[in-house]
Amino acid sequence: MQVNTTRFGSVEVKEEQFINFPWGIPGFEELKQYVLLEYKNGPFQWLQSVEEPSVAFVVCPPDFIGIEYRVPASKTGVVSLERKEDLLILNIVSFNRETGSMRFHVRSPLLFNAATRVGYQWTMDHEELKHHLVTPLNPPQAQEVR
Repeated sequence: MQVNTTRFGSVEVKEEQFINFPWGIPGFEELKQYVLLEYKNGPFQWLQSVEEPSVAFVVCPPDFIGIEYRVPASKTGVVSLERKEDLLILNIVSFNRETGSMRFHVRSPLLFNAATRVGYQWTMDHEELKHHLVTPLNPPQAQEVR
């Protein structure tokens, strides 16, 4: 199937590669289908909307910035996770071209069931953040992006 994008033009994607967000992503609730597109063989990918060519999010795994999540069963149940190895977690990344900085949205990771291709954005409140976010003693240093 051809997926139109404003960044990459028309991209050929198999429908079995689609990731369904039954509730959408906050702010984009009407968009339910996305696909992950590789970006320059690095840790970053594009989460591209199948339905709206102009909507795409830069995402990367949380371990890229040295964090991990303890995801409670109540959250993995939302994506009907049966096996832990099917859980994929990605963070949305925002870039500020003026300052050359990046912002990782650590309070709102995207949870995916790789087996069923269902996704959900878990937005943590302060208490959840204290109990479910694990950071190492020596996190990697932030890098400037240009």
